[in-house]
Amino acid sequence: MKNLIKKAVPAFLSASFFVDKAFAQGSSGLWNNPQGGAAPTVAAQGTLGQNISTIINYFLGILGLIAVAFLIYAGVLMVTAGGAEEQVTKARKIIMYAVIGIVIILLSYTIVTFVSSALG
Repeated sequence: MKNLIKKAVPAFLSASFFVDKAFAQGSSGLWNNPQGGAAPTVAAQGTLGQNISTIINYFLGILGLIAVAFLIYAGVLMVTAGGAEEQVTKARKIIMYAVIGIVIILLSYTIVTFVSSALG
């Protein structure tokens, strides 16, 4: 399992850098150029606070994906336990910690959104 995690985490991180390119028609993204093809200027990239909140939201999304992956792993572990109480207990702990992580991620997203809107 540790070998799978060592291979899956870099794969998720490297794949997440190309998500913006997959949604090329969308209007939002980390590398969005609002000038429509012209060379970007400093004014076109937004303020420092907007860029920081965009980066924080990006990493919160990656953490959310990892937490959902742990939920899926725990569900598979619980289904394939075959009555082994040790595996069921392990799966329940993973589910509990993953749900706590998702709640913390959602609260941090709310805090970042509130602070960035309050600061303008």
